[in-house]
Amino acid sequence: MLNSAACIYFLALFALPIIIVSAKIGCKDQNNNDVDWYVGYKMPQINDNSIPGIGEGAAFYYMDVNMDSFVPSSNDLFGNQQAIAYTLQQYYDNKALKSDFSYVLYNDEEAVNDNDNDEDEARKILYGHTKGVVFFGKSGGFWLIHSLPKFPSPDAYVFATNAKKNGQSILCITFEYDELTKIGTQLYYNHPPIYASNLAPSMESENPDLAKVLSKQYKISSPFSSTLNLQSRGGQKFISFAKTANFSLDLYNSLVAPTLQVPLYVETWRQNSSNTIPLDCKAKYLVLDAITMKVGKTTEFKHTKDHSKLVISTNPNKPFICIGDINRMQSQYKRGGGAVCIELKKLWDNYWPMFLTHNSC
Repeated sequence: MLNSAACIYFLALFALPIIIVSAKIGCKDQNNNDVDWYVGYKMPQINDNSIPGIGEGAAFYYMDVNMDSFVPSSNDLFGNQQAIAYTLQQYYDNKALKSDFSYVLYNDEEAVNDNDNDEDEARKILYGHTKGVVFFGKSGGFWLIHSLPKFPSPDAYVFATNAKKNGQSILCITFEYDELTKIGTQLYYNHPPIYASNLAPSMESENPDLAKVLSKQYKISSPFSSTLNLQSRGGQKFISFAKTANFSLDLYNSLVAPTLQVPLYVETWRQNSSNTIPLDCKAKYLVLDAITMKVGKTTEFKHTKDHSKLVISTNPNKPFICIGDINRMQSQYKRGGGAVCIELKKLWDNYWPMFLTHNSC
């Protein structure tokens, strides 16, 4: 029999509020486990049967912080049993909780717009050439940077069919909450075309630039570029580059290479020869364009089949890899955009063999 003091104790214990602690938001790996960062390379649509889904244009290679090399995903992007879908599912599951979570879905080829008319094209030019997903709670979140057009859907995971034909690049980074303010600053410079967003009221005062972005404001005065250091939840350092439309120069020639102080090879969408950027052969840090690429055991492909935004340093002693969302074309001078770079030798060792040929002075 409990005495009166014990009864009072237990009654008080059961009267305490029940607090449910949710898991921290962040990137998810191929097994739906938390992961600090990962990269993906979606292959062009090639009928060589080299890896699952390649003939359908949904195959991709994957590597994360816990791996030493790229591995072809056994599940392609049409299904939801893979890292990109697992990561985005956190947004789909929680997007209705607007007081707890903040998010930004942006894409210069919107997932909710199937029109490609002249009016739509003119409107797109007003915004940055940017693609990504930012999703955060007070415990942290992720930034998914990619080159996939019309992706992701704001409602449920669906792979965009118009992304099948060409190669695409993907980078996901897990962050603590404090880094959200820096991401907001970079988006303020980029002027992204946003098609789904929310800023939780409790996060507004701590993220003033993000609040501006969601109010359709963007950077119009000098300086016209921003370079910020970011750190993942696991301690990996990254460098984020962002430019406004008024920067009026190539991001890679004029900001990334001089800042990293290393020559670069760049693989981006370059379809119109009259729109290509002339090589600056007198530059201290030369930037060259990839011509042919080869990933793993997949057949090599030309840059005309690749829509990725991928950069590699040419010096193994400065092993930088950058993944972004803006192309190396003169038409992009007047568009906002950016790239995020990581200096990591094991990652560089995996990307270096992919760059088979490049142009030269």
